[in-house]
Amino acid sequence: MKRILTCVLLSSAMISQAKSILCKPAGVEQLINIEVPQKMGDLPDIDFPYETNTIIFSFRDNNLLLVAMDAEDKSRPRLFISAQAQKNHSNYQGQFMADFGGNQIQLENGAVLCQLK
Repeated sequence: MKRILTCVLLSSAMISQAKSILCKPAGVEQLINIEVPQKMGDLPDIDFPYETNTIIFSFRDNNLLLVAMDAEDKSRPRLFISAQAQKNHSNYQGQFMADFGGNQIQLENGAVLCQLK
C-alpha cells in the first residue's frame, strides 16, 4: 500500500512540476510545444505555425487532452491531441489531428509522443 501511495505522489509531483509538454506528431517535422499553465483551469499557450486559441485543456488522471481552434476562423479546428501516460509518467502516447494548411485545409493525423519538460 505504501508503494502505491509513493508512486501516486511521485507521478503527481512530476506532473505538477512540468513547465511544458513537447509533442512530436508522427510523420510531421513540426514539434508542438505546450506551455503548462500554473493554475488549474487556465488554458495554455501553444507553439504552432498558425495563431490558435486553446479551448480545451486537461492534464490529469494520466491523460492529456488539448483542442485548439484557429484564432481568426473560430470554426476551424487546428489541433487535437489525446494521449495517455506511459509507465514512467514522463511520456505520453496517443493520437493527434492537426491542420497545417494556410488558406486551404491540410490535415495530418496519426500517432503522437509527448514528453514532459
